[in-house]
Amino acid sequence: MIEFDKLSDYFNEFYDFRPNDDSIYLDLHLHTSASDGYNTPKFFIDFLNEKKHLISITDHNEIRGAVKIAELGISVVPGIELGCEDGFELLVYFNTFEDLEEFYAREVEGNKHPYRMARTTKDVFYYLDLLEGRGCHISIPHINGMAQKNFIKNKHYLSEVIKRVDSLETYNHSLSKKRNLTAKDLRKRYDLNATFGSDAHINREILSFYRFLNMEEKKHHKLMDSLYKVPMLSGLGKKHLVHMFKKK
Repeated sequence: MIEFDKLSDYFNEFYDFRPNDDSIYLDLHLHTSASDGYNTPKFFIDFLNEKKHLISITDHNEIRGAVKIAELGISVVPGIELGCEDGFELLVYFNTFEDLEEFYAREVEGNKHPYRMARTTKDVFYYLDLLEGRGCHISIPHINGMAQKNFIKNKHYLSEVIKRVDSLETYNHSLSKKRNLTAKDLRKRYDLNATFGSDAHINREILSFYRFLNMEEKKHHKLMDSLYKVPMLSGLGKKHLVHMFKKK
């Protein structure tokens, strides 16, 4: 169900593990107590201990959780779940935390909705215009989600947005198989890359997703082969990333 082979090369520099490594955790959609989650930095330190991982903390219009976890030495893809005026959401991944922090300070912090954490006062096209040419990676999460997060049902301009992003989230652990398969079909139709994640707000959801990942790997013995594309070059490894993430 998880399209590991459709993950963009954009993420290559953020991991250095091999497909036969033990204890691998992959999750590009996580929340912390900095927004509406209950997952704490201490939990991530304990949970990821001795696990090779590729993760991104994507809090709603917030980056404090991601920055804190990176400062503690955990390798993290700099990211945010950007909520727009109409409820549309984007997962945006950056090359460095400096890029993420600059974007957040300039375009998110001052535009937060006064009452709704997951929204700003700017629409999705405002942010798509701003992000164009920045070298970031944009994915649409839970495109066939529940209630207001069902963009297929609620956003008549969805196709316009899809044409301007890099990936669709084709596996969200909070959604049913049927809803995820609809996202996968859309990804194929528009020939995009895929992201995947737990969308976890509590510890139990992360542990559930981890068990699911293990089952997927056992079912498909070569599941991870496509993820390990090329060895990391030019010294880009965990130590380099940790140093890069630390504030000056």
